[in-house]
Amino acid sequence: MAKTMYWRVVPGVVHVVAHTHVAPSDEDWDAYLADVLANLGTIKGALVYTHRVGPSAPQRARSNEAFTRAGAELQTVIMTASRMTQGIVTALSWAMGAKIKAFSTRDFAGAVNCLNLDPEEQIRTRVVLKQLARAAEVEVDAFADESGRFRQRLEEKK
Repeated sequence: MAKTMYWRVVPGVVHVVAHTHVAPSDEDWDAYLADVLANLGTIKGALVYTHRVGPSAPQRARSNEAFTRAGAELQTVIMTASRMTQGIVTALSWAMGAKIKAFSTRDFAGAVNCLNLDPEEQIRTRVVLKQLARAAEVEVDAFADESGRFRQRLEEKK
């Protein structure tokens, strides 16, 4: 079966995931969740990029259970093209006090600012998101007019 989502940790910074145009399979979701949990103590949060798809109700329930068992909260930002999803996420964060916030797929700056990433962390996260989006065969709307200079700047800093 083809992958439905791609993810990677930016070491010491953030867990980044890009969804394909297909809803996450249980296999991919559970592997992703295990990876997030394994990195909880080393990251500032999670950045999720999706045009319209997301976890099913049972997948969300497994996530909630896992985080409750781990006794952990993770600041999560969701970049989505769905205004309905943005509204639902906002309502849930108000009602439940969850550390989750939704942003437009064009608002990378807002998403990384919510995660309190410094400029170098933002560049590293941007590069990883671009790579994951390419693998997922989706475009990152926030980067639509860029030429790839961020990877070059990151490599110059090393």
